[in-house]
Amino acid sequence: MSITTIQARQLGTLIAKARLRKGVPQTALAQQLDVATGWIAGVELGRYLDPSPDRLARLAEVLDIEPSRIDRITKGSVAGSLPGLRTYFRAKYDLTPEQIERVERYVRRLQKGPS
Repeated sequence: MSITTIQARQLGTLIAKARLRKGVPQTALAQQLDVATGWIAGVELGRYLDPSPDRLARLAEVLDIEPSRIDRITKGSVAGSLPGLRTYFRAKYDLTPEQIERVERYVRRLQKGPS
């Protein structure tokens, strides 16, 4: 993933505002995410043009930022950099291929919406 300087600044502003709204200091957020405080500060200042998509996803979750807001700022760079369901579930949960197939079928049904 690579974003422009303008996108990095906009992303940083979004994250800083969300963190301040929740009243969470950078140090506490860094500890919660198991990252360096300097990384949080750097993201908020728009210093990273290639931030880790998985870190941004965790950051968004902790700060209650809708992933779609990050995707709008980064023009889809974050979502496009994330692994697919199969890769994610195999790595994260050590699921068998059959279990992953069941999860994928379920997600496809959810995406279709009510019948």
